[in-house]
Amino acid sequence: MKNLVMKENIRKYSRIILPVFLSLFTILLIRIFLFQIYFISGYSMAPSYKEGDLILVTKLGFPARIGKWEISFLEGRVNRFEVLVLDGLEEELSLKRVVGLPGDYFRFENDRVLINDGPLQETFLKPGFKTIAPSLSMIPMTAIKGNVPIGDAGRIPPGYFLVLGDNRENSTDSRNYGLVPFQKLRGKVWIFL
Repeated sequence: MKNLVMKENIRKYSRIILPVFLSLFTILLIRIFLFQIYFISGYSMAPSYKEGDLILVTKLGFPARIGKWEISFLEGRVNRFEVLVLDGLEEELSLKRVVGLPGDYFRFENDRVLINDGPLQETFLKPGFKTIAPSLSMIPMTAIKGNVPIGDAGRIPPGYFLVLGDNRENSTDSRNYGLVPFQKLRGKVWIFL
């Protein structure tokens, strides 16, 4: 009799616990590998993104991090001017815009950045914003493991990206911590909420 009651209780609780566990596991998988919501902190991407803005980031095709492990199923395609979430300074995530792609030649000149010797059509920047060269920056260069330090000109190696904040005068970006490898990209902004 006790065994029958115990089996019935196990069946009853498993009908409740199993769906809850599977739901939580599914949500966790979605958050790790597919999508995540972020609140913007800081003004390095102003005026495009401001403090307190909410964004939905797609992680599909980008390395997922679980503790110290990184898992990557597909290699995502990164296009010029896309806004990415990436590893920044001291384990912080950063939001930056891709300006230079692998193989591009970049040069900082006359308060702007040139890619392949041509000016970029950066319609997202406020008029009058200046893109200060790394050598003239007030923010010191910071060595980050895996990043490639840059000067005022150079070619971007395979697998690396030149990223800049839209608020060029108040952004810590590739000018300060170098070219960012694909492995440090966490996802791209999909929807501005």
